[in-house]
Amino acid sequence: MLCIDNLTLIRAKKKLLNNVSLTLTPGELTVILGPNGAGKSTLLKCCSGALEPDSGSIALEQTSLAEWALTSLAKKRAVLTQQIHMPFSLTAKEVVSLGLAPWSITDKKANQLIKLTLDDVGMAGTEQRYYTSLSGGEQQRIQLARVLVQLFADPTSSASNPKYLLLDEPISALDLHQQQKVLRLIKALAQQGLAVFCILHDINLATLYADKIILLEQGNVVFSGQPSELKNNNQIETTYQADLIRLTHNESQLPQWQFRQ
Repeated sequence: MLCIDNLTLIRAKKKLLNNVSLTLTPGELTVILGPNGAGKSTLLKCCSGALEPDSGSIALEQTSLAEWALTSLAKKRAVLTQQIHMPFSLTAKEVVSLGLAPWSITDKKANQLIKLTLDDVGMAGTEQRYYTSLSGGEQQRIQLARVLVQLFADPTSSASNPKYLLLDEPISALDLHQQQKVLRLIKALAQQGLAVFCILHDINLATLYADKIILLEQGNVVFSGQPSELKNNNQIETTYQADLIRLTHNESQLPQWQFRQ
């Protein structure tokens, strides 16, 4: 597990995170929700090791995150951030292959893995296309493939050796069909044993796919629980300060929200 305990991070005398505690559990899709500026991306950066908190602790499988060697950490967890600038003329295949940097595998296995992963994210046959020629949504799926091969390359991955996938808005540039495809994929990966941390803006998609929802407001956790617990809870309306109508999904019976006109 990845355990965050009383995490606080301060920048310019402002608490971006305030005593945040949560656990990322293998086999679960944990979705982080919250308004702009709530601290979602900051929390992900702390969980990935990119930011060091001012107080509190982060432990990956009972070892402090700060004590992990970078190569060992790269073999254990993969991170997809929101903005990724690729200044070089690389093909889609070359971009995805960057995820294999921590590993020593044969070219044959690497090619097979890249091909299968591109198919998983709906980008089959794009290996030789230049990354810069792709649309924003296509680039986003190529980057998702990159972090997936980083984890899939490990032949010893198992229930006793779980992996961690941290995703910051992985569907922000995708159309409806691709949003559904990617969310179904990461849900399936969680069910297969990955611990998935995913930031989303869409509260309706979050409640449909998440096993656990963490709701942040001004750096504080104001809700932590299963999506069904939001059915009789006004925290979404309170946190987002929006005039909403709460509905129930016809098939899942999970809560959904619409704007009031």
